[in-house]
Amino acid sequence: GFLIHALQSLSPHTFYGEILTAVERELRRHRYHLHFATVEDETLPPLIKENRVDGLILVGCDLPPSLIHSLKERRIPLVLLDNHLPGIDSVFTDNIGGAFQATTHLIRLGHRRIAFIAETLDNLSFRERFEGYRQALEAHSLPFDPELVAEGERGFEGGFLAMSSLLKRTRPTAVVAANDPTAASAMRAIRAHGLRIPEDIAVVGFDDDPLAVHTDPPLTTMRVFRSKMAVLAVARLLDLIKNPEQPTLHIRVETQLIIRQSCGSPLT
Repeated sequence: GFLIHALQSLSPHTFYGEILTAVERELRRHRYHLHFATVEDETLPPLIKENRVDGLILVGCDLPPSLIHSLKERRIPLVLLDNHLPGIDSVFTDNIGGAFQATTHLIRLGHRRIAFIAETLDNLSFRERFEGYRQALEAHSLPFDPELVAEGERGFEGGFLAMSSLLKRTRPTAVVAANDPTAASAMRAIRAHGLRIPEDIAVVGFDDDPLAVHTDPPLTTMRVFRSKMAVLAVARLLDLIKNPEQPTLHIRVETQLIIRQSCGSPLT
């Protein structure tokens, strides 16, 4: 079974859409059939209530922890994907390390006033990326300024709203966005304020979504290895189905800095 929160988009070129495709492909290779369900609250889908699944992959960090623990108590083998909780097997992105690297890239280009924007900080992945940003500032002896942090709202306009509110009160020379859609809509806000990218404000995203090569200029971002995560999650789940009594395993998948044109040359 593949369980995800109903808030998440699963169209083919979205983050979770790509993960779903990779999970399905990998399960088919092992001759397993994928049942797919979305949840909005803690109500279990019928196929789980009736124990019609051999195992579960629970995707994303919007699923209520209480739901995850109740599934764990049913003794169905399960793996968290793009999420992690103590005592439950998981495969997840190194969000802290990735954001640390993205912020460090900007610092090495000479930036000192670096902002962080997100749709929301209610999301575990985005909070971890914020933490990586803070750790990079600290590691390079730069002060953390809460004025340089802004949230928008969920959805594609989130980055536009966050960047607009930021530019009304302060002017960074660079911005780390919690994901690529946020970065892309922040770039619109930067232009709407008559500023240039990267000459006035450099921008770094996160995830390396397909849209990252189509922004103007193309977006520097942290690549997340969705297919690799899916393959690792399926392998772990099949291992747990064969042998449920194993110590918990947490698999952190590193990211890769992809340099394009949205950060420009070092500051002079």
